[in-house]
Amino acid sequence: MKKVQGYDSFQRMNYLYQISKYIVDKNPALSSYYGNLIVNVAKKNVLKIHPEIKRQICKKCKCMLVHKTSASMKIKNKNKSKIIEWTCHTCGMKKILPTYKDRDNTVWLERPEAVVEIIS
Repeated sequence: MKKVQGYDSFQRMNYLYQISKYIVDKNPALSSYYGNLIVNVAKKNVLKIHPEIKRQICKKCKCMLVHKTSASMKIKNKNKSKIIEWTCHTCGMKKILPTYKDRDNTVWLERPEAVVEIIS
């Protein structure tokens, strides 16, 4: 069985993500702290954060963006396409994610052609 580089760091980031998501409605400042730890662990060990997790972290305060708890979500029309606008309640930062009807919205990492080898 192959060892994955940074396995313990990925486990720590996963644990911090779960704690941050759980505590966001009780204490947003603590959620921001855990989100900041996730980003710092990834930077220190030169690891990539999964795009789904990255989309849920505010870029300014690093708080988890949870609809109706720590952030509000609006779907807007812009130039024949729709965008999703997240607004963080902690810092007021707006995060815009594009969506398209005719295009595949998945990130390249999530597509089948991106998988080179499956380690079990």
